[in-house]
Amino acid sequence: MHRRNRHVLLRAALASSLVLGGAAALAVPAAAAPAAVPAATCTVTPDPSGNFVVITGEGFSAPRTLNDGESTEPLNIDANGNFRVQRFQKNVDYTVLAVNEDQDFVFVNCKVAQATTPTSPSTTNPNSREYKRGYADGFTAGTKAASRSDCTVPPQPDKSRDHSKSYWEGWKAGAEASYDKYCPSDE
Repeated sequence: MHRRNRHVLLRAALASSLVLGGAAALAVPAAAAPAAVPAATCTVTPDPSGNFVVITGEGFSAPRTLNDGESTEPLNIDANGNFRVQRFQKNVDYTVLAVNEDQDFVFVNCKVAQATTPTSPSTTNPNSREYKRGYADGFTAGTKAASRSDCTVPPQPDKSRDHSKSYWEGWKAGAEASYDKYCPSDE
């Protein structure tokens, strides 16, 4: 390569680096740049009883709609970008759609979460047949225990037979009710 050509190329490279360096110095600092929009999420959680699903979302801007594949309904998005909806259609793929074209996250597919298992005794239906039968048996056992022990020994369940959890919860409630009726505590 000739010396003249080398000088021309070297000058062009230096000039472009000065121009780009000046532009970088004038660029908006990162702190002044708009913050990244948090990712919007949508979750479908089945009810432990299996009767319905709860759809929750966060990180959305209003207005939005919920699509279940057959129909589209408007969502009530709160000031924090969250929503919560209950639906009876369980085996459906839900999608949150943007109403306006300029919104972030034009569509978000909802992810299905595992149903939570009930751990609280309050989830037992006190109107179920097993619960009522357990309550009656427990009430009888509580009455017998109160009459036999002069209120010193509480009723004990006979676990030799298998029963449902609902039955045993009913038994416990019935035994406590009758025992407390005949043997009031001194509290």
